Amino acid sequence: MLVARSVTECHLYMALHPCEGCGEWDFPWSRHDRGPGPRSAYEGPCPSCGASRRFEFVLAPDAVPPPAYGGPEPSRIIDPGEFLAMSERAARHAAVPADASGPRREDARTAASDALAAVEEVLKFVPPDASAVPASAFTSEPGRARYAADPAAFTRERLQERIEACRQMLLTLTG
Repeated sequence: MLVARSVTECHLYMALHPCEGCGEWDFPWSRHDRGPGPRSAYEGPCPSCGASRRFEFVLAPDAVPPPAYGGPEPSRIIDPGEFLAMSERAARHAAVPADASGPRREDARTAASDALAAVEEVLKFVPPDASAVPASAFTSEPGRARYAADPAAFTRERLQERIEACRQMLLTLTG
């Protein structure tokens, strides 16, 4: 069973796992069941091939509100490479011209907030006495590939710089 720290983490996990039948990334789930206890299941057909898809999660008892993905502990279902890739995508979406319209600026603020939350998740994988995320923390193929391409991106120093850049982006968009 997948253990998620928040509904936001459930949604990101589903977004990171395409249909096994056809590779479709989109998953517009049509049914959400809350099971006994802190269980949550999402299901629906793949929009491309019609295959039935289902994701089941156990939610942590101290689930956090969006845009955060979890509390102080690192994720058990999404690895640091996947979080960094999510942060980079969100940061690109947050980059808007200074004269962008109100709705576009609001979308950009949401994206900047998502970018910040995702990179903060990566930092949780750095042990207190270490200067970088250990290679063993990368459990997915995309995460391992991201780490292999640029291991220095996962140092505490670089992650702190990225967090500060996301905070500045957010300040620019709210000011």
